[in-house]
Amino acid sequence: MEQEIYMKYQRIYGFLERTGYEAVVIGRKDNFSWITFGGSNEVIWDTEYGFCILVITEEHKYCISYIMDGYRIMEEELQGQGYTYIPLKWYETSPTEKVKQMLKGKKIVSDIDLGIGTYDVTQIYDLHYPLLDTEVNRLRILGKEIDEVLYKLAQEIIPGMTEIEVKRKLTAYTAARDMGLSVALVGSDERVKAYRHPIPTHKKIENYVLITPSVYKWGLHANIARAIIFGKADEDLQRRYNDACYMGAVCMSMCQAGIKHTDILDVQKQLYEKLGYQNEWEKHFQGAIIGYMISNASRTLDEQAVISDKQAYEWFITITGVKSAELGINIGSQREILSTGHSWPTYSIEVNNQCFQFPILLER
Repeated sequence: MEQEIYMKYQRIYGFLERTGYEAVVIGRKDNFSWITFGGSNEVIWDTEYGFCILVITEEHKYCISYIMDGYRIMEEELQGQGYTYIPLKWYETSPTEKVKQMLKGKKIVSDIDLGIGTYDVTQIYDLHYPLLDTEVNRLRILGKEIDEVLYKLAQEIIPGMTEIEVKRKLTAYTAARDMGLSVALVGSDERVKAYRHPIPTHKKIENYVLITPSVYKWGLHANIARAIIFGKADEDLQRRYNDACYMGAVCMSMCQAGIKHTDILDVQKQLYEKLGYQNEWEKHFQGAIIGYMISNASRTLDEQAVISDKQAYEWFITITGVKSAELGINIGSQREILSTGHSWPTYSIEVNNQCFQFPILLER
């Protein structure tokens, strides 16, 4: 792990030299996990901000935090990485104010809005790629584990169970594998048609349920969708489901280094119209780079953003009532889906001389 962490700091030092910035400031949990190779500065779950701020210059590395968090972070997350700890007591100045004092007049880039320097999360996200081999292996494990969890869960769902009960089981099964949940969407029957993001309610499941979790482990994310129907899927639902998966396969086939994200979006728009779902692309994000961040959908609209090697992706294909979302990656000339082929039954989709395994609409 020491070699991997060293490589990450070399990316930061190279970035500082190229851009002329005098410091990189990291305050977000996702970027902290990246630089520490899966570490955590988390205390409060439901925020993207961690409980320390890292300041990295060409000569020094600092960790600024309140003492109730900083000593643990220094000993358990940053040990041996050359950081100087700047401890603060809760009644003194805040970590953000301390950082502003330290860096006043400096040219800096930060992933949190300090009110000084450049606030630009994307520039720091760009340093995450290409993913290292160990990170790719971790994503493989994550994709396998969430596929297994969702198939186990699917066997236990029965009509009359509430959406909230499904969420409880999902939470327990992911926690048992040391996975965290960033998102746990569970919708059933008419709610799946009405809402793109159906948060679970006490509604009882009748015939159809769509489960869409976002899980993370070692700081890395996977956003997956799985659908279950009790009985036989009607022709319209099956067609919509198959079309969504087909579009997802086309997107994955295009994940080659140098391809523009906007080109993939253009193809998505064309497919929606060709298959009879005009304007459905407007109703949900169409996909994103994924990794330590839960997703970065802004790239879809960025004319300058291009696919690079060893990036992970989630293409969110939503048609009213169905959704396709799988964890994919491109490595050299190969594109691969990491979240299928383990437990949930799959079927093959061949596009652009490539073959991908997508989950079936599970009939129970």
